[in-house]
Amino acid sequence: MSARSTVKKKKSGSRKTKNTTTQPESGNTSNIGTSKGVETMFRNAFRTELELIALAATKANIMISLNGFIVSALMISGAFIFASSPAFLVPAGIFMFTAAASIVFALISASPERAGLPRAVWAWLKDVAARRAKLHDFKQRILYADSAFSDGSSQPNILIYEDRARLSKSEYWEQMQEILSSRHDVYHKMSDQLYWLGMIANKKFKYLNMSYTVFRWGLLASVIAFVGVKSIQSIMPVLADTGQAIKLRNLGINDFDNIYEPSAVQQLPDGRLLVVEDEPSRAFSLVKFTEDGTLYEDEALDLRLIRSFQRKLSDLEGLARDNEGYIYATTSHSRNKKGERRPDREHMLRFKIEGNNVHDLRYFSGLTDTLAESDTLDKLIRSKINAQVDFEKINIEGLLYDRKQNRLMLGFREPMVNELSMIVVIGNPKEIFENQAKPEFTDVIFLNLNGGGIRALSYDPVLDTFMIVNEITGYEDNPYSQLWTWNGNPQSEPEQLALPEIINLNNVESIDSVTINGESRLMIMSDEGNEKKKRPAKYMMLDYNQLKQ
Repeated sequence: MSARSTVKKKKSGSRKTKNTTTQPESGNTSNIGTSKGVETMFRNAFRTELELIALAATKANIMISLNGFIVSALMISGAFIFASSPAFLVPAGIFMFTAAASIVFALISASPERAGLPRAVWAWLKDVAARRAKLHDFKQRILYADSAFSDGSSQPNILIYEDRARLSKSEYWEQMQEILSSRHDVYHKMSDQLYWLGMIANKKFKYLNMSYTVFRWGLLASVIAFVGVKSIQSIMPVLADTGQAIKLRNLGINDFDNIYEPSAVQQLPDGRLLVVEDEPSRAFSLVKFTEDGTLYEDEALDLRLIRSFQRKLSDLEGLARDNEGYIYATTSHSRNKKGERRPDREHMLRFKIEGNNVHDLRYFSGLTDTLAESDTLDKLIRSKINAQVDFEKINIEGLLYDRKQNRLMLGFREPMVNELSMIVVIGNPKEIFENQAKPEFTDVIFLNLNGGGIRALSYDPVLDTFMIVNEITGYEDNPYSQLWTWNGNPQSEPEQLALPEIINLNNVESIDSVTINGESRLMIMSDEGNEKKKRPAKYMMLDYNQLKQ
């Protein structure tokens, strides 16, 4: 045999020996590839599973946070929804229930190992009811029910945390030594762990999908319920009102919640009431009627409305509405307690309210000086009473827009002349706000109201007459309010009306004819609240049949 042949045989034998030493210890792993390839495969597989589990956990947290916010918001606003429109509790209730159910499935997705707990509790309760189990079995059947390891056997896999947590330190070390001594065991345990991670990810996404499904269909059901309730209220108002018209409180005196000094009220085209107060922090309030005829207030809306006027408005006293839907408002133009003129007390303004927003807001702030300096007004006054009026002491508390003659009427609490109350008529209200024109005084009217200045002035379309409220001193110097009707003719005397229970309403400053569900009522508000004492103002809604002349 040649030397080359011998070398070849040796190399061949050496190659065979090398191949023999790289074979796995067990015949079951004869087809396993190189260690580097296997490790790469495990590394990629583990990374993918862990990323899936992390993604599921992130989505579960999003669903828990989102639905938790929805449930909290609906629970807080539930009372307000019920107060304003009880029918909308149906879609709100559906949405809250589905949000809560979605949270439950998201929580199970975050902890899928607890998914069987409700089923185990239910099974234990049924067995207790059937006397197949006892109460003290709870710990064994519920808390320690899962005594087997992750693969269902009695042999733990220390790479899986659920199995590892059940072992003592010595048991853990013993298991670790067994695994490390065999390449086959290492791959087997790692494969088990990879399978376990896949099952965990599958459970997480399964319950996460349930959470999404409940939320999706619950949202759709809530929208359908909302549209249905809204449609019923719009198309079939009789059913929407549960077969009954609004039961208005004709004679009862009701309390506001957060309105303390209402000085004027005006109904808007959409049926809501705009109320003004003396204090600038509560200058405007938008209230609406509830189903029992009481008034509902929204403090957050009022705060936003007040900020829309962009300036401080003190001692607002009058409101009126013209044919185009514009609202006119005026402050008293009176001096403060120190006898000083203040700019925030000398404003007239015109605006529109559309929805909850103020539009086309315009101001005029020169009325006090114009009244004092107008020769036209002075001549009108002298022609009526042959006297001069001192506008140094001024207090405007009545405001009316005469829609028939498109004129603005100012009712004065002060000054009074010879015990007569005064109304000054402005003939160009539109030009004042649109063209910055000076007021044109076209008439002045003096009325005998038993010696009391005007506190409120309005026109009543039901009675087709002007309504005037004033206040005089009565028995034992106690002030009380009076209601008057007047036909608008300067030569005509006003006529006094008797109001039921009006003696119990002090300091009446607001009066307006309002329409509720097609019925007309006379709204009267009193400026007798006290914010410091948390005593709100009062209001009455009267049936016109209760008025006695």
